[in-house]
Amino acid sequence: MSRDLDGHPLRRPRTGMTFGVLLPHFGPHASRTRLIEGIKLIEDLGFDAVWARDHLLWHPHSHEEHTDMTFLEPFTTLVGLGTLVERLVIGTGVMIPVRHPIRVAQQYLTLSYLTGGRVIAGFGAGHGGELRAAGIDPDRKHQAVLEMIEIVRRLWVDNGVTFDGEIFRVHHASLEPKLEHPLPILYGGPSRRAARIAARHADGWLAGTVPLTTVDARLSYMRELLGSIDRLFLSATPRTILDGDRDRARSRVSVERMSRDGKRNWVTPPGGAFRTLEDIRGVVVVGDARDVADGVLEYYNRGFDHFTFDVRNQFNRFEETLEEISGSVLPIVREEIARSGVPQADRRK
Repeated sequence: MSRDLDGHPLRRPRTGMTFGVLLPHFGPHASRTRLIEGIKLIEDLGFDAVWARDHLLWHPHSHEEHTDMTFLEPFTTLVGLGTLVERLVIGTGVMIPVRHPIRVAQQYLTLSYLTGGRVIAGFGAGHGGELRAAGIDPDRKHQAVLEMIEIVRRLWVDNGVTFDGEIFRVHHASLEPKLEHPLPILYGGPSRRAARIAARHADGWLAGTVPLTTVDARLSYMRELLGSIDRLFLSATPRTILDGDRDRARSRVSVERMSRDGKRNWVTPPGGAFRTLEDIRGVVVVGDARDVADGVLEYYNRGFDHFTFDVRNQFNRFEETLEEISGSVLPIVREEIARSGVPQADRRK
């Protein structure tokens, strides 16, 4: 089901990585001014994309250092912000099946229309509480998102769409304006099932917050399924904590809290538990500019096309952190990529 995304602005298989930023549309530091000025700054600093998360009922993860439940809905946020810039790709990371697929298809069409097609659609299965609130059985969430992807894809390009699924039903539905080209669809999640869905039903994989040992296992599994993963778009979104004082940056990471929410879908380390920063290498890139650059390059060396900086732990100094990443981290990354001389596509072999 995957399409070759060569030529997409976020995929540069011969020249290296592209870089995105997770928008501060949730938590105590979300604000109208920060979002409006922030997206302009992101474009001015030379990043390639912005991403928004999706939750219906949101509770901060244990490692997020706050209990503020502010969460701005992603489609309205991205429409409002995406029209303020001319170049940035606008991504959802990830959209969960708590809306009817006709509505989701229409929202993506609207977002694409108003931003000139600069959209990439990330989907995922979501979590139990918010799915139950929307009337979706959590045990059937993967079936729900698979049906959503199929319906949305058809509505983007076809008229009179009819679909009779286990979760969703559509009768003779048509939407306008049609897309000239279907939007890229990525599937997000750390589990083997997520990797299988990404390989078989999407155009790429959003790895999310995953240890590198798990990343390697999932890439290997997708190779088993497909024979080659060259056509898949690969995107990573680790937590990023940048500080000129390496020790101070690392002291902010609680391995226990950082692993609590995701470890059930991760490959267990040799010691049997997640205890050290090494055990969660890839979940968080942390330290000074060199450390963070090395963390980005670990994904580059695995063939990833795109790296999104998730600086939620530093949303209180969002603008300064982005300037430091642009001015100190990305020059190191780009220099190392240029020095390697190995096309990005060849790093997946």
